[in-house]
Amino acid sequence: MSDARRPNPSNEIMRRKWVRQLRDALLLPPALLYVIIEEIFWNGATALLRQIARTWPVRALQKQLMALPAPVILPLFLVPEILSHIGGFWAAYLVTRGEWAAAMVAGIVIKGSATLMVVWIYQSCERKLLSIRWFAVVHRQALRGRDWVLEKIRPGKELALRLLRRSRAGIIRRFAAIRQVLAARLGFRRRS
Repeated sequence: MSDARRPNPSNEIMRRKWVRQLRDALLLPPALLYVIIEEIFWNGATALLRQIARTWPVRALQKQLMALPAPVILPLFLVPEILSHIGGFWAAYLVTRGEWAAAMVAGIVIKGSATLMVVWIYQSCERKLLSIRWFAVVHRQALRGRDWVLEKIRPGKELALRLLRRSRAGIIRRFAAIRQVLAARLGFRRRS
């Protein structure tokens, strides 16, 4: 092979670097949006479920759910998981059409309620779900993808947190007031 046809290693390295940067530029914005939305919904659902899980009907239902075999639990988990994603995509579609109110309703009602179900089932039956081999592999890959996005956005997140800490007192008071109002309306306020 002549020198003219021989691939140049530095060109190959530059091409790979360019392809990796292009991939990151294309995948990072939708992945970032997805991770942030999921993180908000997942954390919110977890906090809400901690309160709801204290009620006896939910505890009784949870015991029945945990008694089911893994192959039965899996579709009970996957159906609301799929509905959650459909609700998210539907809300995004409505936003692109400028239908903000409908997007909020779709996001809260469809994605919100489906996410609550997914979180509840996952928290109740995590071991059984992860005992299904293909589910465990997919779950591990999803967590790796989430970790990749979180690592990529870490500098921006740290900057946002620093800025938030500067004006934290006012924001914390506002969120605390909102939380107290919601807790009172939903009947979660602790009795003294």
